[in-house]
Amino acid sequence: MPISAQRPLILVVDDHSTNVQVLGRLLEEHGYDVMPAVSGAQALARAQARKPDLVLLDLLMMPMDGFELCRRLHGMPALADVPVIFVTAATNRESLVNAFAAGAVDYVTKPFLTEELLARIRTHVELKRTRDRLSAMLQEREDVTHVVAHDLKNPLTSIRFSAQLLLRTGNDAARRAELAQEIRQAAEEALQFIQRFLARGAEGRRLRQLAAQPGDLRSLAQEALHRQIGAADARAVTLRLRGESAVVSADPIATRNVLQNLISNAIKHSPAGGEVEIAVGPGRPGFSQCLVMDRGPGVAPEEQERLFQRFLRLATAKSADDYSSGLGLAIAKHDVSLMGGYLWYEPRSGGGSVFGFELPQEVPVSGAA
Repeated sequence: MPISAQRPLILVVDDHSTNVQVLGRLLEEHGYDVMPAVSGAQALARAQARKPDLVLLDLLMMPMDGFELCRRLHGMPALADVPVIFVTAATNRESLVNAFAAGAVDYVTKPFLTEELLARIRTHVELKRTRDRLSAMLQEREDVTHVVAHDLKNPLTSIRFSAQLLLRTGNDAARRAELAQEIRQAAEEALQFIQRFLARGAEGRRLRQLAAQPGDLRSLAQEALHRQIGAADARAVTLRLRGESAVVSADPIATRNVLQNLISNAIKHSPAGGEVEIAVGPGRPGFSQCLVMDRGPGVAPEEQERLFQRFLRLATAKSADDYSSGLGLAIAKHDVSLMGGYLWYEPRSGGGSVFGFELPQEVPVSGAA
């Protein structure tokens, strides 16, 4: 539900339950949801369980007073941006200065005017929600930037390696033509991605909106492998594909991007003269799977739990790729999940890594009798 469609949640804290009830009824009558608390400890527990939009806080409470509670609330990263309004009978300058120093955004003195209290609450709730919307927009923009940068990285890397090999190729006309064709195909892939991105933006669609259609997982693996030949040759790594045709229901572009990411990682971690093996075959009932296997150093046990987190760069990869963003595996796992599949890591028997994923098989539609 959009933020603006939800009733604002107000945490009302006072060690006198009567005061909490009076404020609670008033707020509910004016369109707010109320979360009551009669102690600082109870308020902390409830705020952590369900983040409020605003806190109405009594200043003089026991054993934890309002100053201490406000400081503790704002000391928690998840609650640091929640506005706190003190409702207090204190009017001396020192108490009010201390209230603002503790993190309060406003105060209302008792006895209060209902209209004044509601106006202050409305103002700070609206400011909080505006900040939340701006934060969500900035996060979405950042996510889009990361996705665009990552998805353009594969074709640009292919162009770079193919161009390097082209410069080192002698008079072998056939090989030069092959490398030129790889550069052209990679450039075409980058341009197609930009075109899709612009079209989706114009239509107001999500960038990672995927469209499932029947596709041959082995053919997609073959295409991804071919686009990594330049990178493999540059590192003297052999790429080998085995397995039979496997028709899956998936987005072909996203699937190929996942494959390119896994193959690229395997090449980077493989020793010179090593081999990366890609195996396509049946997975669990109703799924086909693809395994990308290398003989590199593998993933340390302490890194395996964080393997698919955003911006994680493995210790073994930091010297292998200066252009790694630490986003590839996180995006790959996200896209495979969106397509109804699953992506995982396991150590390879005899040393190395296995990254595998499953995608749902395409179920043939029965013809009319």
